[in-house]
Amino acid sequence: MSPSASAGARAGAACGTEQLRWKLTRLAATSAKEPAGLLSATNTGTTPCAFDGYPYMQVYLGKGPSVEAKPKATAPVRLRLDHGGTVEIPLFYPAAPLRDGYCGIPVDEDPEIEVQPPHPARTDYGTLVQMSDARGRQVRATVCDTIHMGSPRLRPAG
Repeated sequence: MSPSASAGARAGAACGTEQLRWKLTRLAATSAKEPAGLLSATNTGTTPCAFDGYPYMQVYLGKGPSVEAKPKATAPVRLRLDHGGTVEIPLFYPAAPLRDGYCGIPVDEDPEIEVQPPHPARTDYGTLVQMSDARGRQVRATVCDTIHMGSPRLRPAG
């Protein structure tokens, strides 16, 4: 186990938006079996927190079309996130129009992306994140159908 994060250990209170720094990275997936994106959250707070479950994520255009993320599996996830520890969630979704040309979010639009930690407090409304490429440059999110989240996992220290 790393000193910055550990699986299954007692973590205390649930992680809240105020102590998490979210990042969304578009990946160069070459097949549907590879993730098209990676959502990560780093604990910037001073105390450990519990990241138990899957975050909420929605890609949307104002009051118009939206696409929500759904877990691929239902196995329980219980992670302790120490200060500086990062959890990563692989995202599987079509990042180009489907065969019939359909795309839930029109490809010429720049949608907003909202995330919330698992089990947020009643007053925790989450935050907006921008998608970036592997080099950290902001890119437009193209999301054409349901986003399936892989199991959250701790990023190895180092």
